[in-house]
Amino acid sequence: GSSNSSGNSKASVDFARFARETFEKTYGAPTYVAAEARRSQGQDKVISIEYTTSQRDFARDSKRKVAGHMVLGIDDDSTTATVLAKGVPADAGSVSMSLRSPVDSSVVAVLRTASKTERFVEIWHDGALAKSIDVSSVHGEFYGDSTFGKLAWSVNGKSIVYAAEKPEYDKARPEPATPDNSGEEIAGDITDDIIGGVAGIADPRRYEVESDWGETFDGKRPPALVVLDVSSGAARVLAAPDGVSPGQAQCLEECIVFTGYKYAVRKHGIVYCQNRPTGIYTCDFDGGNVKCLHSGSVRSPRVTPSGKGLVFLSTTPGGPHASTSELIYYDLADESATIL
Repeated sequence: GSSNSSGNSKASVDFARFARETFEKTYGAPTYVAAEARRSQGQDKVISIEYTTSQRDFARDSKRKVAGHMVLGIDDDSTTATVLAKGVPADAGSVSMSLRSPVDSSVVAVLRTASKTERFVEIWHDGALAKSIDVSSVHGEFYGDSTFGKLAWSVNGKSIVYAAEKPEYDKARPEPATPDNSGEEIAGDITDDIIGGVAGIADPRRYEVESDWGETFDGKRPPALVVLDVSSGAARVLAAPDGVSPGQAQCLEECIVFTGYKYAVRKHGIVYCQNRPTGIYTCDFDGGNVKCLHSGSVRSPRVTPSGKGLVFLSTTPGGPHASTSELIYYDLADESATIL
């Protein structure tokens, strides 16, 4: 009896170990979440690819982001590729997004979260940190997801555009010790005209109920587009159109293109439901002249290489949440949309 019991115990332990190893191998496989491919100058058959993977770390009980790089050689028949070189993967856990400049490929913009309250925009040149800009007081957390998040360079390479949480409205300032002589703004009579925090009273908008987008955005403040001047480091949070949450920004020569997720009183989940009401919008780099180019259930705009049109995905409103999408081409000159 003792020998049989011992055998069963060993079999149970072996099975548990095998089950855990199989689970970790399957569930811990890396998933590609982003990639950028560039042809090497003067070598059409050589492609450099920078990619980001997401992988579960069971020892740390966390999900980690890893940045990698590989060089591919395209065979003469252009149907197969060979890996010529592969770099050592690097932990990118603090990086929300990164993107090379369209003007100078040696310049890279990086959105980095140093801590829960510290956020920086970094500009790297030839592998060295050229500039680090503290944007912690300008806005909340970066949006680094695929629904709202997108980092884009302006065509001239002088500005970047990205999505982040709207800044919190001001808290109440402390009451001045000598209100008559301090020069501190005093609340006086409480009215609906107060904008911003004053002595003893917070900005009234701080207490307005504004729901989040649910699902993976639980507890996050609404997104806003941010334009940052690379030279001066000045960042501006753009005002969003009423009833619209902006994201997925791209840049044309004179304006910004973005997806606007529409809402009324309540925001419905959108991560797994691509048939919500949305629109493709444009606005100036200061947030003015907002224009809706195309409405429906549309998302993920991209500027064509010529800069004369856009392509984006369109899903039939209503019905299945993740039904088949169409690829739409929008001609900016004719203001016409065509199904591709």
